[in-house]
Amino acid sequence: MKRDSSPAASGPFRVLAPNRVDLAGGTLDISPLYLVLEEAMTVNAAISVRSIVEVGPFRRGLARLQSGNYGMAVLAPDTHGIPVSGKLGLLARALRHFPAVSGVEIVVRNEAPVGSGIGASSALLVALMTAMGRWTGVARRWEETAFAAMEIEASHLKGLAGRQDHVAALRGGIQGIRFLPGRIDALRLPPGGEAGRMLRDHGFLAHSGIAHRSSDANWRMIRGAIEGDPSVLRKFRGIAAAARDAWGAVGAADPDALGAAVAGEWKIRRTLAEGVSPRKVEELLGGRRFRRMVSGAKLCGAGNGGMLFGMLRDPADRPSIESILSLAGMTVIPFRLSGGIRVETSDAG
Repeated sequence: MKRDSSPAASGPFRVLAPNRVDLAGGTLDISPLYLVLEEAMTVNAAISVRSIVEVGPFRRGLARLQSGNYGMAVLAPDTHGIPVSGKLGLLARALRHFPAVSGVEIVVRNEAPVGSGIGASSALLVALMTAMGRWTGVARRWEETAFAAMEIEASHLKGLAGRQDHVAALRGGIQGIRFLPGRIDALRLPPGGEAGRMLRDHGFLAHSGIAHRSSDANWRMIRGAIEGDPSVLRKFRGIAAAARDAWGAVGAADPDALGAAVAGEWKIRRTLAEGVSPRKVEELLGGRRFRRMVSGAKLCGAGNGGMLFGMLRDPADRPSIESILSLAGMTVIPFRLSGGIRVETSDAG
């Protein structure tokens, strides 16, 4: 493509995309699993942990991509010259989805730790794609961005990639998502509504201290379903049913029903593959005081580490559960819901 030195947006700006907590139905957003199962659904909530992309002018004839998390930067004649190998490879592939440009600097970072299981890398990907769409003047609907991001990620990973992370980052709020042939059916509840207030009062989040690798865990889970193993398919149908229950509970703003759906989903998920529920997590969830205060809890994403999400029976128990989580070696993360992706110009502060 021709190098473009006259961007549609010439001034500096930044794009902020929320990460997500999957309440139920994770893994069901991976093709072809959602086509194999009937009525598959994924329920998630966008949270205020963000992925951030800052874009602005740079020296003529050069493009610079810098990662705050990795503490590294790459210079190239244009955005298509940034190599697709190495730690910035996923972002480099996304840059090639747009016309090549020079005279631009792109700085990226995630607020979430690596291996958090809350879709940070996918949120950063759609933040970059939104930023480059603004910089180059190539605007796309959220559905197109979500689909392209999923395929770019799958191409980079050379393996399975889900779709819920991209949808959550782009739209925000609380979502019940069905992935159907050729389209996404995504229902959304606003973060400031009754359902959002219920989640704010009863939900909690903590990092387990264990980094997870979703691709390995997802493949171990999905392989049996693709091969038609009846026991694996039965478990995934149970997870799909739990997701539908979770969406009904969210819509009714019923914390007890949502906690039961989260607990039911995790009870099945932890049996899908070895290592999904580490010993540290098993000990925490099995504790008498924890079970007395928590109606349901699960690791986000495919499990085996990352973030732990749970539902308090009584919001007044928040200080006590946070103390238990800290004593278990976990880091409590403020649980706040978020709207969708947004763009801020330099005068927005």
